[in-house]
Amino acid sequence: MNIRQEPITIVLATRNQNKIKEIKAILGSDITYQNITDFLNIKIKEVSRSLIENSFTKAAFSYKVCNKPSLADDSGLFVEALNDEPGIYSARYGKDDKDRIAKLLKNLANEKNRRATFRAAFVYYYAPGAYEIFQGECMGRIALEPRGSNGFGYDPIFIPKGYRKTFAELGPEIKNRISHRAQALMKFKKYLADKHNI
Repeated sequence: MNIRQEPITIVLATRNQNKIKEIKAILGSDITYQNITDFLNIKIKEVSRSLIENSFTKAAFSYKVCNKPSLADDSGLFVEALNDEPGIYSARYGKDDKDRIAKLLKNLANEKNRRATFRAAFVYYYAPGAYEIFQGECMGRIALEPRGSNGFGYDPIFIPKGYRKTFAELGPEIKNRISHRAQALMKFKKYLADKHNI
């Protein structure tokens, strides 16, 4: 018989409150969460050439600063007709969500190929030199115009495969079940369950 361990504490290496809310909703309450801003109010720059490298940089830095297991992610929207733009530069594609969406729709213009994929990479850095990587993706297409009021980022223009509504229209209950971030976090949740019995 497995004996349930004490709740594990994980530091979330992000200042994005929307991401924090999603992560907590998907992983649940068996984890005690802290944030890197509880220890140091700093923005970690994303300067690497891949989602995994950016996530690793943030997670490793958070562990070094907090001396606690840290979870970081990087995600991006890869649009086929734009040669996978904005990709790893998704968060830097414009000054805010509205600007980024407008730029993407303008660049797509009347392009018939609207196929796109959301990808996420999480790195869990839990001991010196010890880490695990969890990835997820959600295929779909880009809407002709923003729709819906839920979510954040590119949610108002991303229609996941098998649906007719955008993430922003579907809402958190469905999004947190099928999104790129959800896919990666469910793998992480299984990892924690196997390792820590939570």
